[in-house]
Amino acid sequence: MGKPYLYGLLTGLSIIVAAYPASARNTADCDKLQSGKAEVLLNTIDPQPDVDKNSAGDACPQKGPANSQTPVKAVPISLGATGSGTIVKKATKGDILPQSEGSLHEDLTFKYRIYRPEVQNGDTMVLLHGSGQDETSLVSFASKIAPNALLLAVRGRVVQDGSNRWYRRLTPISFDQQGIRSEAKAFAEFLKQVTREYKFDPNRTTFLGYSNGANLVNAVMMLYPDLVKQAVLLRSMPVLTGTIEANLANARVLTVSGASDQLYAPYAPALEDLLRSHGARVEARSIKSDHGLGKDDVKVVSEWLAGGATAQLKKN
Repeated sequence: MGKPYLYGLLTGLSIIVAAYPASARNTADCDKLQSGKAEVLLNTIDPQPDVDKNSAGDACPQKGPANSQTPVKAVPISLGATGSGTIVKKATKGDILPQSEGSLHEDLTFKYRIYRPEVQNGDTMVLLHGSGQDETSLVSFASKIAPNALLLAVRGRVVQDGSNRWYRRLTPISFDQQGIRSEAKAFAEFLKQVTREYKFDPNRTTFLGYSNGANLVNAVMMLYPDLVKQAVLLRSMPVLTGTIEANLANARVLTVSGASDQLYAPYAPALEDLLRSHGARVEARSIKSDHGLGKDDVKVVSEWLAGGATAQLKKN
């Protein structure tokens, strides 16, 4: 074949390739995970890593909604030399995420997971989720407020109307008293077992409870006052009825209510008065929020925890 013929053939092939639509090209590269910047959404109860849109991947065909946002694995941040002020700033921005063992433990009376930060400081935080959630629901929140603490995330055992709970409710503001007491007893035994197994320091353990979970924490405090030394109760209310004798002189508590939480915020003062009347040191905060959690909660709780750590250092 002569040179003119070869030149014409090559030119024709170039035109065909250039005209071939991007959506019809080989899609092998489109199936690869596209990189993106992980960010944390702060205005949800459980902020999750998300991926920014990647304009470089626009030529790849969309296979469905599942490909619109691809989750990525969060990388823990080392904060060994970080001061408390910087921790608060990082937590509020959502730059801190934990490292998980990645397994659900079912060897004790409650199902649970353990999350370990890259740099541990000896603190432990026990997480009790709200109604309809599970043991993972508060992990992102907790990793912001206590970035160097080991997280023990526990699942409530009661299932009511298809939702995980810590005890049955009769109405939104009245509850099964026998159920509360039996689950509080079971949880107290679980805490003793898990503390022995993992060698947690009770004096460096904080209980973080949200809504239904926070209510179980305050019930455990009243029924088993020696177990809880420090607690953060988010959107909580008193749930036990009757007179109970409890000495909470060794307990330090933060309560955070939402100013526009019309159903539960009115009960926050009663909870604060109850805990104080039994000797607990209570700091009560009300923020511009409803029943959900957001970045204001992160800031308030982070500052409170940092203040407690500073006071402990001065004491020692």
